[in-house]
Amino acid sequence: MKTFCKISLLATLAACTSPNKPVSENGGPSPASAAEIALMSKHDSLMAQTDQLMSLKGKLSGYHTEAAAPYIHGLQAADAAMMGWMHQYKAPDSTATAEARLAYFQQQQEKLKAVQGRFRSSLDSANRFMKQYPPAGEVAPTSSK
Repeated sequence: MKTFCKISLLATLAACTSPNKPVSENGGPSPASAAEIALMSKHDSLMAQTDQLMSLKGKLSGYHTEAAAPYIHGLQAADAAMMGWMHQYKAPDSTATAEARLAYFQQQQEKLKAVQGRFRSSLDSANRFMKQYPPAGEVAPTSSK
């Protein structure tokens, strides 16, 4: 019986929410937690594109022409921007107010949006360059009518 009481007490304590928990009164994530979740989702999406970025950089490096240099630099800058954002990111701890946490995550969302724009721009321009000037041995795709 004592074991059951201990387990019941632990379950009850685990179910209690404190003001610093990421759950709002209606059971969903608090605005700060929702902002953090959205931010991390955007981060994860960009990290998934890093493989594409590195692959394009490798392909462009094989061109052995100065024409590819601006695109390689653009891809490197996008990667550096992502690494820079990750190194400066420091999520507020649980002692911060909900308002401060929300403000921080919103500010970081704007910073990450700029990184995302840089990623998209560099990937798009590098892909356009590669379609226009395929590597030696590859044939440029033709449009079908």
